[in-house]
Amino acid sequence: MTASITKQGPKYRVRWRLYLPDGTWLDKKLSAADKSQAREMKALADLIEIKTMHQELTAADLEHWHRHRMISRKDAERLNTYQDARKTLAQAAEEYKQSNSCYDCCKAEAEARKVRVGRVVEILGPGKAVGDIRHSDGERIKTALRDGWQGKTYKAVTINKHLQDIKRMFTLQMAEGVIEHNPFGVLKGAKIPKEEVISHTVLSYEEIAAVLAKAEISDQRRGPGNPASLGGRLTLFLLMFFGCGMRLKEAMAARMENINWQSRSLLLNVTKNDEERSVGLGERLYNLLLQRKGEVGYILPRFYANSVSRAVSRHFRNCGFKMRLHDTRHTFTTRLLDLGVLRHDAMGRTGHKDSRMLDHYTHPEFGEVYEDQFPFMRQEEKPTAEPPQQPAKKEKCRLRVVK
Repeated sequence: MTASITKQGPKYRVRWRLYLPDGTWLDKKLSAADKSQAREMKALADLIEIKTMHQELTAADLEHWHRHRMISRKDAERLNTYQDARKTLAQAAEEYKQSNSCYDCCKAEAEARKVRVGRVVEILGPGKAVGDIRHSDGERIKTALRDGWQGKTYKAVTINKHLQDIKRMFTLQMAEGVIEHNPFGVLKGAKIPKEEVISHTVLSYEEIAAVLAKAEISDQRRGPGNPASLGGRLTLFLLMFFGCGMRLKEAMAARMENINWQSRSLLLNVTKNDEERSVGLGERLYNLLLQRKGEVGYILPRFYANSVSRAVSRHFRNCGFKMRLHDTRHTFTTRLLDLGVLRHDAMGRTGHKDSRMLDHYTHPEFGEVYEDQFPFMRQEEKPTAEPPQQPAKKEKCRLRVVK
């Protein structure tokens, strides 16, 4: 059946069917003042019949039809075709926690994502429907976390992680057909204030050499049993960090049996994103490990991660540098690109999946004055100035009087 128009006195009446999810339908009718209005109503009624018949309507359709008086609120409840959009945030959060979107990272980060999503749901309200979420709710999240939520304030970087998680959750709901668009798709992150910006220290080759030289002295003086020198292996730790760009967790999990002695490479099977990658072993580190060829087990001695961080940071302070252990990774990435290594090869070493993240770890330094290469910046050499020649004096013309 299609919508129809009938004339009744001076007015026109439009009739159509509203198909319900249980297979039944409702006969609907509406009067129009003139034929032109009746035709517009019939066109909309035809669309309503098609969408309700095939169960393809959305919450936006229901609002649009109700605004044009084609259906009532009760009709919208009967249709119930947008039931998924009535899904609560709490339900959507549980789906996200079980999805691959939450587990496409290491175990620790996956647990952190669950906590952040749960916090966002508490801010917006666990019982709020997914379909009722708007872009302005993102600003509400930022304000709540910045001003303090449950007695705790959060930095801009942490706030942005919350926003990334809620974006992932709603992207999943959009993929499932629950919503037509992600309300947080174009939401901007919180601006990081100057006082929260982390400054990274990148060492030069000469400074790295000085740090390693002092580490060798520390290893010899303090011996294997002293935790201040990490069991007399502080130099080995630093070579792994500076020479391979590994994260602390990756270095502590590296094993001797994963070394390829022919290619001088080390396979890392415990990484931040749980994807294996290989790093090269520089000549100095390779020769140091070659003495232990045939061994199995961890390359580095066993210490708590916090103990390693404190020992390395303390050594940096003793060398006159205010830097963290993770700054060694920034140093490695910067020096790697300085060598002219292609970006995709550098990303293979560092494990970054996004070139923008590689840029975050790169800190170019001022070196050559490239601006001298501009033709208009070149100083043209002027010929040596010669003293100006005096113009020849003109002799005065004297008249001779002939007698």
